[in-house]
Amino acid sequence: MLPRFRSKSIRKVQKKISGTFRYVRRKGRTACCALCGIKLNLRRDGAKSKRIPSRPFGGVLCARCSFDVMKLVGKVRGAYIKLEDIDMKRRKFVGQMMK
Repeated sequence: MLPRFRSKSIRKVQKKISGTFRYVRRKGRTACCALCGIKLNLRRDGAKSKRIPSRPFGGVLCARCSFDVMKLVGKVRGAYIKLEDIDMKRRKFVGQMMK
């Protein structure tokens, strides 16, 4: 096997009729929200500034989850809740916004 085919980004596919193998590059996964898991509406073409939203956590969280994280940051800064009271999934993003 040639060194260029030893990568995990390339997979080996067998043809059904002849039984020979060919190598195909794997497709990238579609982006999804880190908290709720829904598919994000990102563009694959154009400049990078057009593909990723320029808001906080753009390309990582959906709009609803990023709004919820911002609400939690306001509650922690206003001393209504403690950082330890937030569940582990959201605590990571709240900690990043607090910096």
